[in-house]
Amino acid sequence: KPQERKRKILFINASQLYEKHPEVRKLNKLGDQHIAKIVEIYRTYREEQGLSRIASLEEVKNNDYNLNVTLYVTPIEEGEKVNIEEEWRELKKLEEETRELLAKIDTWITEIIKTLQS
Repeated sequence: KPQERKRKILFINASQLYEKHPEVRKLNKLGDQHIAKIVEIYRTYREEQGLSRIASLEEVKNNDYNLNVTLYVTPIEEGEKVNIEEEWRELKKLEEETRELLAKIDTWITEIIKTLQS
């Protein structure tokens, strides 16, 4: 090992690098491009956010020598794209429906109270 790599560990979390298996629904596989990416990171011994990280032996020791890759590399998850304008319209529509339902409930309760008092 070169001196600059001594007492360091390169963690690679390739859990997000896969393609769906063409025949078996719950089976994923590494494509050539995924393997090339993993090999490139390994050979260049570099960090890439969400994919790889270099941890010192001291950090691993502080984690009780736990080598679970997710302790060191957290995959970046793409968030769901949200149409704010559409969501705002939906919220306003639901608020209006809520007002209408509360008005109906208020009317029913008033009628029940009148019936009970007579």
